[in-house]
Amino acid sequence: MADATQNLQVAAQIQDSILNATSAEGGETTSDSENVVMTQAKSKQELIAERAAKRAEKKTANRQQAEGHRRAGDILYESKNYKAALAQYIESVNIWPSDVSYHINLAAVYRKLEWYEEAAHSATRALTLDPRSSEARYLRGVARLEQRLLKPARTDFENVLAHDPSHLRARAALTEVNQFIAASGQLGSHELGTSPVDEATKDLDFAFPHYDDEALEIASVSDSSDCNHVGNGVPCRFYNHDGCARGAACVYSHAPDEKSVRDDLGRNVCIYFLLDNCKFGAAKCVYSHSRAALKEHGWWSDPEKIAKVKAVLEVAEKQAREQRHLEQERWKVYLKSLKAAGKPPKSAWGEREERGESAGGQAGSRAYQGARFDRRPCCGSSC
Repeated sequence: MADATQNLQVAAQIQDSILNATSAEGGETTSDSENVVMTQAKSKQELIAERAAKRAEKKTANRQQAEGHRRAGDILYESKNYKAALAQYIESVNIWPSDVSYHINLAAVYRKLEWYEEAAHSATRALTLDPRSSEARYLRGVARLEQRLLKPARTDFENVLAHDPSHLRARAALTEVNQFIAASGQLGSHELGTSPVDEATKDLDFAFPHYDDEALEIASVSDSSDCNHVGNGVPCRFYNHDGCARGAACVYSHAPDEKSVRDDLGRNVCIYFLLDNCKFGAAKCVYSHSRAALKEHGWWSDPEKIAKVKAVLEVAEKQAREQRHLEQERWKVYLKSLKAAGKPPKSAWGEREERGESAGGQAGSRAYQGARFDRRPCCGSSC
């Protein structure tokens, strides 16, 4: 009986020592009666809401920063320090490109610096954001007039007065440009023929964008550095599908590009998928094939706009094919000239070119497809 009691005491001491050692290594132990609380995965709506909150915070900070540069530019502009004002206005446009007044300020300071081509460009950008801006159209007319683009300038001044008859500066400028046009059409008593410039530009639409055109919408700023993470330029498949664990350390691109649309989760959705024309499918395409986090009222929800986007892509692809073919033909001519001169190309690509394969052809295509559609981990085993 005494031996049994002693054995129980020894067993209890061993158990106590084990518990004490465990506590010393990993902290306090958890009893069986304690409940373990598991964190539930957030729903897609919660993730979108969090991202929207971050975007709003970033948007407010960017707006304040852009306004600071704009105010600094205004002070410098009033003191006639136009070059310093230009730097401030450029910063405000870069930070907040959707504000029409920032582009108008930029056009005005370019005009003061007598950089009229840049002034016309900035005014046109302002008009794409607000086609009804009389000030932007007037400034573009002035910049065109200074470049002696008389008929385009007259078009701008006439459009300003058609919708804002009280714009006195546009009226005075229109009178001036009409006098220039009348004087340029004759030499003494002789009537001059059509100007070569007018003949070459007769089919151009100098009124674009028109007063009733739809204003351009610029996407809001991103709430993370992913938007600027271009990496090596090849889209990261993991980022656009299930998420990339490497983040900023990933060598591949997380940024939006011309073949994708950014959704509210920051993923890049395949444009060809939205057009029902992606030949790779969800399994192989490096872009997302999900509409769940896209905005409800984008072009992808309007059949008319979808048709326009499809038409633009078809034209762009046709031009790219023609350009590649032209480059191949030029390269063949160059190779023939080398051979005729007794200087054959040293590169092995020369032989391939003569067989109709270009460096950007079959091999380039295979390399691109391998980088774009290879199903191996883009970021290593930790992705």
